Amino acid sequence: MSEHPKMDNVIYANFGRKTQVDEVTPAAVSTLGMSRAATWLLNAVNSKSDSGRISRGKSYARNGNVLGLEVQSGRIHANVAGSQNEPFHVTLQLPYRSTDDIAEIAAGLADTTNGLKKAQNGEVDRELLEILLTGPGEDIRCYCDCPDSAVACKHAVAVADIAATKMDADPMMVFRLRSLDLVQLEKAVAEAAALIGEESAYSSDERFWNGRELPDLPDPKTASALADSDLDALHRAMRLVSYTAVDQLRAVSDIEDMYDHLTR
Repeated sequence: MSEHPKMDNVIYANFGRKTQVDEVTPAAVSTLGMSRAATWLLNAVNSKSDSGRISRGKSYARNGNVLGLEVQSGRIHANVAGSQNEPFHVTLQLPYRSTDDIAEIAAGLADTTNGLKKAQNGEVDRELLEILLTGPGEDIRCYCDCPDSAVACKHAVAVADIAATKMDADPMMVFRLRSLDLVQLEKAVAEAAALIGEESAYSSDERFWNGRELPDLPDPKTASALADSDLDALHRAMRLVSYTAVDQLRAVSDIEDMYDHLTR
């Protein structure tokens, strides 16, 4: 009885007969309700695959076969468990971006009213997504050590599916793909906004004459003055004017009653 052919951790018999795919026909992918960034990422990968691989990849994603997903500078890494003893290693490689390209991200957010706030809510303009993910004529390159020679195998589709789901739940993930966390982004946007303001002050275009839409006013959380203050400090102050602990407690209680009456 002959053994099945092997290479590394792959037993080819488990994949059935290999077929050559001459032309990829992208399948329709439902992204209803997903953020624009998540949809952009998912479609960038699935457009390089076919309906069969997309269906199997989504099944892998639903069944928890995608393990240890990591986001690095311009890359998404993950392992995908299949029928083999060892999982396959998958990398989704985004197009290269220079330092100047990354600076355009902060400038774009600064030049948009409530730009950073919108980005935190998953609202990112198309122009920024072309920098963050893929622009015209660019592709996300899929690498997998499985024997499938397709541009985007089912394992790459599975990783893209999980990454898109995570990106939909965490809008800042798309910025971390370009090594920008919230603190760095806030600083960069503030610096870009200052530069834009300085340039506008000396310009004669319509921004100078007509102004721009103002950002939203801050909406700080409100809390009771007593609940938000240091009650220990209040008790220490009452000890200075109280003869006994009972007087001290009664005085604090009276202050609380007066506050409630005045703020009703």
